[in-house]
Amino acid sequence: MTLSLVQRLTLSMVLLTTPACSGVVVTLYRGLQQELVRRDEQTLINRAEQIHQLLLDGAPPQTLPRYFNRMMDTRQDILVIQPLRGEIIVMNRTGVALPAHFSRLAADSGVVRHLVSGDGADISLLRIASQAEAAPLVLTVARVARSRGEMLADYRQLSLVVCAVAIMLCLVISPLLIRRGLRAIRVLSRMTENTRSGQLGHPLPVSAMPRELLPLGKALNTMRARLAGDFSRLTQFSDDLAHELRTPLSILLGQNQVTLTQVRTAAHYQRVLEDNVEELEGITTLIDNILFLARADNQNVVLHCQPLRAGQVLEDVCDFLAPLAEEKPLTLALDGVLDRVLHVDKLLLQRAVTNLLTNAIRHAPPGSVVRITAQHQPSSVTIEVANQGAPLADTGLLFRRFWCADDARHTPGTGLGLSLVSAIARLHGGSAGYYHRQGNNVFFIRFHPPSSEVPCSIYSVTKPPG
Repeated sequence: MTLSLVQRLTLSMVLLTTPACSGVVVTLYRGLQQELVRRDEQTLINRAEQIHQLLLDGAPPQTLPRYFNRMMDTRQDILVIQPLRGEIIVMNRTGVALPAHFSRLAADSGVVRHLVSGDGADISLLRIASQAEAAPLVLTVARVARSRGEMLADYRQLSLVVCAVAIMLCLVISPLLIRRGLRAIRVLSRMTENTRSGQLGHPLPVSAMPRELLPLGKALNTMRARLAGDFSRLTQFSDDLAHELRTPLSILLGQNQVTLTQVRTAAHYQRVLEDNVEELEGITTLIDNILFLARADNQNVVLHCQPLRAGQVLEDVCDFLAPLAEEKPLTLALDGVLDRVLHVDKLLLQRAVTNLLTNAIRHAPPGSVVRITAQHQPSSVTIEVANQGAPLADTGLLFRRFWCADDARHTPGTGLGLSLVSAIARLHGGSAGYYHRQGNNVFFIRFHPPSSEVPCSIYSVTKPPG
C-alpha cells in the first residue's frame, strides 16, 4: 500500500514528536528528581545543625524528641541519638526500619548518604558527631523519600498523559496543517491541468508560491516556454510542409487532368509520366529529408562513425560537384588542414558538405571562387564553405526549415538543406553556423573530435570554367 504525501508527512511528524516529547519529559523528570533530592539533603543538614546546636546549648538528649516533633515531618523523618554510654534514643514513626549497618557508618559532618531499606525504600541519612553534657554522642538524621517518590510518580503519570495528548493532537492536527500547506501544489496542479496550447506562452505566476515550490514553478515555466516554442515550430512546420507538398501535388493533379481531357499520343503520355516521376522523386526526397530531421531531433539516428581524413571527404565532394561548378562557371578551391582525422559518419558528413557546397555554387556569381577550408583548432575541426556575396539578412532564420531568403525564391530547393546540415552537426556533438567576412558568405560545420596531432598539408583543386 502506497502512503499519500499527507500520510507520510503526518507519520514523520508523529515520529519526530514522540522522541521529542519523551526527551523533554525525561529531562524535566531528572531535573525535578535532582532538585527534590537536593532539597531533602539540605533539610537534613539544617535539622542536624539545629539539633546539634541544641545539644551544645545544654539541652538534655531526652528532651530532643519534643523538638524533633516540631522541627521535622514525623511521617518521613527519623532521629537516632547514640551516646557512647546510655540508652539509644530513636524517633521513627515512618514505619520504615533503618538498615542494620547504618550505625557503622562514619560520622562525617555535612555528608549525606543514600541507603535502601529492607522493603526497598530510599533513605537519605546524615550522621554527625556531637556531645551532650560533655559526653560524646552520634546524631543521625534520616528521611524516607516517601513524599518525594509520590510526587515523582504523579509527575510521571501526568507526563505520560501529556505526551499521549500531544501525540494525538499531532496525529489529528498535522494532516490539516499539511493539507493547508500543500494547497499551493493543488493550485499549481490545477493551473497546469487547465493549460491549453494557446496559454503556453503565458508563464505561471510563481511570485505568490512558497519558497519551496519556486524551483518547481520555474521548472514548469521553463517547460511551458519550451513547449510553446516546440508547438510554434510544429505548427509552422506543418504549414510549411503542407505548402511544399501542395505545389508538386497540384502540378501532378493538373497535369494528369489535362492529359486525360483528350486522347494523346504514346510519346505525350511518356513525357507526362516522366514529368510525374520527376515530381514524385522530388516529393520522395522531401519526405526523406523531413523524416531524417524528425529522427535527428529525437536522437533516433544510428551513426556509423569511423576515422576519416577530412581532406579525402572534401575531395570526393568537390569531384562530385565539379560538373555543377563548371556549368556556372565557378572555381572550387580546397585548402586547409586536410590530413586531420575525424571520427564521423562518412555518408552524413558528405551529405552536409554537399548541401553547403551546392548552396554556395547556386548563389555565387559566375567566374568567382568557392573556397572549401578545413581548419584545425586545439579542441575542434571546422569545415568552411565560402562564396562571394553581400551579407545575408535574417541570419537567425538561415537554419530554419523551409526558410528561403528573398534572393533564393526562384532557385530550386525546399529550404531544408541548411536544416539538414545543422541536424547532422548536432548528431556529431558539433554545431553549424554562418558569418560574413571580407565580401564572402561563410557557412561552417564545427566538430569536436578526439584530439590527436596530425601533420597538416595544403591541397588545392581548381576547376576551370567551361
